[in-house]
Amino acid sequence: DSSKQKQVIMLRKILYVVLALFSVSTLYAQSGALKGTVKDTDGNGVPFANIVVERNGNQVAGTTTDFDGNYTLKPIPAGKFTVLVSSVGYQKKQINGVLINADKTRFMDIEVAETSIKLDEIEVVEYKVPLISKDQTQSGGTVTAEDIEKMSGRSAESVAATVGGVYQEDGEVKSVRGAREEATTYYIDGIKVRGSKGLPKSAIEEVSVVTGGLAAKYGDATGGIISITTKGPSRKFFGSAELMTSVDGYSDNLAAVSIS
Repeated sequence: DSSKQKQVIMLRKILYVVLALFSVSTLYAQSGALKGTVKDTDGNGVPFANIVVERNGNQVAGTTTDFDGNYTLKPIPAGKFTVLVSSVGYQKKQINGVLINADKTRFMDIEVAETSIKLDEIEVVEYKVPLISKDQTQSGGTVTAEDIEKMSGRSAESVAATVGGVYQEDGEVKSVRGAREEATTYYIDGIKVRGSKGLPKSAIEEVSVVTGGLAAKYGDATGGIISITTKGPSRKFFGSAELMTSVDGYSDNLAAVSIS
């Protein structure tokens, strides 16, 4: 009996380790990073400045700058965030709408003003997405939640079809850059998916299509990659309601409600 109990305990420990490794790998697979330097108005690095990344009032990540004012924050899930910067002797700064993409590093240098008087006000600025990404090593495109809301398509495949190099037919992706249909690989939150990929449009944070320059983690892919990232936890409820009917006599009716 004692030997059986030891075997059961050992199997439980192995299972816990496997689940922990799987969770960590999934987190890193669908996360990005934020990197840059905090500088004063003279261009000098600000050491030991506090940097906090928030979304919907929840802290997602945080760090402090080194002696030269450099910082790196990872992993950060895909989406838009608010970045707060504070340091003794400097005015606090808040940057809204910082866009983080999965598997990419966003470079952002932050300038803070010196002050010798304690100020209650916070400088608030809106983040602007740069035209050129410094770590862009692959071809394709990414469609964010803001753009998805404006689209008429209801599925992730219809969203992916808006990226150059993707061919669709009847709402389904048929090929990426001329490859066979079965050569296109789908990922949802870093997990390879076969079969149904049905997700409500309101639950999608971004859809990334990789048409060339595949990363090492996609080593078994022979065509394109369509990676779907869902929205993370939030203090607020969100959802959508959709009603569609045809007027051409084909009785093509659709009603859908999604709440999360």
